[in-house]
Amino acid sequence: MGWDSWTVLGSGIALVVLVAVGLAYAIARAVLLKRRVGRSSRRISPILDGIRASADRIEHGLATAEKGARELSAEIERLRVSVAELQVIAGHASLAFREIRGPLGWVAGIRALIKYRGR
Repeated sequence: MGWDSWTVLGSGIALVVLVAVGLAYAIARAVLLKRRVGRSSRRISPILDGIRASADRIEHGLATAEKGARELSAEIERLRVSVAELQVIAGHASLAFREIRGPLGWVAGIRALIKYRGR
């Protein structure tokens, strides 16, 4: 059985037809895919915009919280200094009260007044 020109020509035509049909099918599927992707992106775009806006609000809130935390830390440190000063003052006041309430309180009080008057 030999290859004659009609067999080769028929095979070539069948190959071209099959390639053309395959290309047409691939193009049709690509067009459908493009349309689906377009529809999906149009539905997803508002959702993504909402997510971006929410992320921006969250970032702004975090920045505000960080600023507030820094201010709060500075205020706490100022209060610690004030508490330390008040503890020193309270210690001196306690010593003064003990001295005044001693067995000779009025003498101790006068002595304390004389002692601290010069300072």
